[in-house]
Amino acid sequence: MSAAADEPLPVPPPAEAVWEKQIEDLYEAFHPVVLRKATLAAAGCTADAWDATQHAFIKAWEHMHNLQLNEVVNWKGWLIKTAVRHVLFARRHHSRLASLDDSEPADSRILLEDHVVLKETYQGMMEAVGQLSPRQRQALVLVHIAGCPTAEAAADMGVSASTVRNLIHQARTRLLAATGEASDD
Repeated sequence: MSAAADEPLPVPPPAEAVWEKQIEDLYEAFHPVVLRKATLAAAGCTADAWDATQHAFIKAWEHMHNLQLNEVVNWKGWLIKTAVRHVLFARRHHSRLASLDDSEPADSRILLEDHVVLKETYQGMMEAVGQLSPRQRQALVLVHIAGCPTAEAAADMGVSASTVRNLIHQARTRLLAATGEASDD
């Protein structure tokens, strides 16, 4: 018998440890972008965005735990869609309880002078998105933030694809008017 035969075979790590490492890797890689997209979907309300981001990563953990890891090809897109849908679902089902003006005030400190214009533009856009009708905001968020095809957004909303395109057009028109930008149409 050789010395190599006397050595025990390496024991694979338990599944929980593998899942934990995978979710940590996903979190490290995609947390910032998922949070950013969820914040946009929540019209700047960071509390709703954090809830949605946590929800997305919990769902990812459940997928891994149920051995459905290979089902998801694009984790970044899957996490963003899950977070954005959570924001939209929560807003749709709790719209009677919370006003649309529940976004937290932005930090008034200016860290770098170069960021002032960008910050003001962002705040103006968040206010304008907050003023859209819930259906316009939902269509805009599903298609442009979550990256859903128009047909998928229509199915989520329970309307036709042409209605989604019309809602997006209306939302863009309102956003252009609210932000004072001229349209190239």
